[in-house]
Amino acid sequence: MAERRLSPADAAWLYSEWDKNNQTVSSLMWLDREIDPAVFTALVQERIVDKYPTFSQRLRLSRNPLMMPHWEDDPDFDIAHHIEVLHLPAPGSKAQLADLVSEQRGDLLDRDRPLWKMYVIQGYEGNTTAIHSRIQHSIADGWALVRLVLSLCDDRENIERPTTVDKQRPRKRDIMGKVMDPVTSVVRHPTDALEETLSIALHPKRFIEFGTDLFGDAKDTTGETAEAAKNALEFLFSPRPGKTILHGRVTGAKKVDWIDPIPLQQIKDIGRAQGATINDVLLAVLTNALRKYLVEKDALTVDDLFTAMPVSLRSPKADLPRTLGNRFGLVPVLLPVGIADPVEQLLEIKRRVDDLKESQMPIVSFGLISVSALATPDVERLIHLVNQDHSIGVTTNVPGPRHSIYVAGGRVLGSWGMGGLSGNMNLSFGIYTLDGMLNFAVHSDTGITDDPERILHFFLESIEDPKSEVLETA
Repeated sequence: MAERRLSPADAAWLYSEWDKNNQTVSSLMWLDREIDPAVFTALVQERIVDKYPTFSQRLRLSRNPLMMPHWEDDPDFDIAHHIEVLHLPAPGSKAQLADLVSEQRGDLLDRDRPLWKMYVIQGYEGNTTAIHSRIQHSIADGWALVRLVLSLCDDRENIERPTTVDKQRPRKRDIMGKVMDPVTSVVRHPTDALEETLSIALHPKRFIEFGTDLFGDAKDTTGETAEAAKNALEFLFSPRPGKTILHGRVTGAKKVDWIDPIPLQQIKDIGRAQGATINDVLLAVLTNALRKYLVEKDALTVDDLFTAMPVSLRSPKADLPRTLGNRFGLVPVLLPVGIADPVEQLLEIKRRVDDLKESQMPIVSFGLISVSALATPDVERLIHLVNQDHSIGVTTNVPGPRHSIYVAGGRVLGSWGMGGLSGNMNLSFGIYTLDGMLNFAVHSDTGITDDPERILHFFLESIEDPKSEVLETA
């Protein structure tokens, strides 16, 4: 394939990578059995590498600092460089896996090779497999990574050993259509979308059209122009609610931890009792967890915490383009940690998110992020640093399939995904639903927050608080 320059949006996420904070999107899956790495490798070759050229291309910077970098074919490409089989020592505990994933999350990907890596980790919990997938943000956004990972899955246990097919020929066994049906139906039915996630709840039709033909079909009315200008100022001058012990200078040492999957139904019940969405409830639970963490440290010094939430601008009904890329905006969300009552927290979160649903912030932020890449890399990193100075990090919420899925014959018991960070951003939260279960993970820089497991503890505790107050009362 001929050389292809990065889009401004893709270059922005490349430039915003720091030595101590990498812009790597991650996904972790753990299975009910140990799988054959050769079968998994063949799946990746057939369903990802053969279909998306960027997975066999390396990055090359332009000699002209004002020109975007470009992708070129890696003449020495070997999939074995990108799929590594590792073995956890006995007993293969969750703590051991978390330590390994934490170390991997802190590593920069090799810029001399295509910017992705997958780890097939054997011996988890004795005799099962976990799979940690990483791509540099310049290849694609988190929503795309979820779809890529799901393309490796099937909706039944028994699979035929895959063989590489012509990259233009439809793949009958690729469950993207089947597995993504529950996800794409979320956008086909906006009411369900409001129940799932902020990323597709903010006027889905508007964002889908925008993502399909950027700027081309935009309706420019005076009101929308004024709103866009207002949102641009709000994005450029992001909220500055003050700093806490969750802010600081990153060291590069990372720690990742996650909860065991829990039933999603309880979250739905809380939301319905208060006329709130799943996303509202999860943000309120996260808010209360962070409040409890700060109170435990005697460090509750602000009324709000600022986190950024990615909002997909893709049409889930459309196939991913062969060039992949980034099509998402960022929404600044203020978490009201100053409110002690969990129900009042939920209602305030709902009010704030409802306001965001009427804004053009995701579209505006996508444009501004893209424009920032037209500066030199150093200037672009400075823009990110200033803009994110008061942010604790990024919170990603993605709905997955509503039924069981399998990869290389193993059933996926749990999964999460999370985005990369830049500047001195400390925390990345990953929320993912699968087969009626809720998955939640947290990534922190240990130089700022060395005990993210306490946030997980308070997250689970904070689900019980509104349950006892809302459901038992009802």
